[in-house]
Amino acid sequence: MAELTNLTANVTLLAINKAPGFLHAISPFWGILLISVILSIVTTLIYKYATDQSMLKQIKEDMKKYQEQLKLCKNDPAKSLEIQKQMMPLNSKMMMQSMKPMLITIIPFLVIFQLLGMWYNSLTVIPLAFHMPLSKLPTGLGWVGTYVIFSMIFTTLFRKALKVV
Repeated sequence: MAELTNLTANVTLLAINKAPGFLHAISPFWGILLISVILSIVTTLIYKYATDQSMLKQIKEDMKKYQEQLKLCKNDPAKSLEIQKQMMPLNSKMMMQSMKPMLITIIPFLVIFQLLGMWYNSLTVIPLAFHMPLSKLPTGLGWVGTYVIFSMIFTTLFRKALKVV
């Protein structure tokens, strides 16, 4: 019980004191960059080892063949429907495989994003000369937009480097 109270106190302290430790000493840009690199590599590794990569690779190859067949018979609705029916079980298998890593990462990510929101909530991380749609900041990107951009870049790089399907 004491450990749980300690953990709760530590999380509350982190939330109240803005960015903790060395994250407080560096600019929000570099903090978000670092966090997105770490989260991207962790997610990529979880995805690689929580999914059956050989099965996913085979499914993607099969889907590509079906897509080519669909292009060839786009004027024949009956044949197109038959090909789409054959693709459905493959889509289902692929979706089930991608659910595993999502279930593993969802709770930690919710906690991390909650903390990031508390630390970097009203800061402009990347200043711009115009207003970004969906942003509450007058000009520039906040932590969410910055994280999304960095995350897409680093996740793509790590997936290619680690040969994740």
